[in-house]
Amino acid sequence: MREDMTEAERHPRCPICGGTSFEPGPRGRMALTGVLPRCSGCKSLERHRAARVLFDRLGPARFAGWSAIQFSPDPTVEPAWFGSFELSVYGPPDGIDIQQIDRPDGAYDYVGCSHVLEHVGDDRAALCELLRITSPSGFVYLNIPDPFAEEVTRDWGFPKPEKHGHWRVYGRDVALRFARYIPRQPVLAYRGTDPVTAEATGAFLLPRSAEPYRWIVDRLGKDVELFSGPSLQSAHRSDNRN
Repeated sequence: MREDMTEAERHPRCPICGGTSFEPGPRGRMALTGVLPRCSGCKSLERHRAARVLFDRLGPARFAGWSAIQFSPDPTVEPAWFGSFELSVYGPPDGIDIQQIDRPDGAYDYVGCSHVLEHVGDDRAALCELLRITSPSGFVYLNIPDPFAEEVTRDWGFPKPEKHGHWRVYGRDVALRFARYIPRQPVLAYRGTDPVTAEATGAFLLPRSAEPYRWIVDRLGKDVELFSGPSLQSAHRSDNRN
C-alpha cells in the first residue's frame, strides 16, 4: 500500500449504495487492478460505478419527469430519478426484444441498454429501435463489454455458448459499425474510472438532438468525445431521427 494514498483510496466507498465491503466478481475474478470488484451491498461492478459517476456529473435532478426504460437490470441509475421507469429483462418470455420493440416512436426520454447488444443477432435493428423509441429531448445510454480491449470485432453469426451467449465481441472498430448502421446519429464515448478499483472503463451516449448533446458535452467535458456521427455542439436545430 502506498504511503501517499488518500483516505478514499485506503477505504473506497461504492458511489451507488455507499458500501465499503467488496467481494470477488463473477466466477471469482478480481479487477484488473488486483482488488475485489463487486460491492457486497448493491452487487455493482466496475462499469456500474464508473457510470454512476457519469450520471452524478450529469445531475440526476434533470431527469425529474422523464420517462425511462432500462433493458437489463442495472444499478447504474435510480428509478426514483425519473417520472416513470420501466424495466425489461432481455431473454425471458415476457422480456422485450430490442430488435423489435413494441413501443411508440419517442416514447422515452431515457433509454438504457447495458450489456445486451452483444446478445442479439441483428445489432443494427436493435440500435435503430433503441433510437426510435427515444424522444428528441433525450438520449440512449449504451454499455457494451469494453470495445477498446480488442482492435477488431469478432462476430460469430450465432450465440456462442462458451461466450455467455454473445453473438460477438466488439472491438475498437465498433465506430465503423455505428457509422454504417446509424450514420446520422452522434455517438459520444465517455471514458471514466471506477472509484473503487481505479479501473478505467467507459460507455456510449447517443443524444437525439442538439440540446441533450450540448448538455452532455458541457457536463462531462474532456472525458467525453465524439466517437461517431455528426457533431451537434453548435447546432441550432437538429433532426437526427433514423
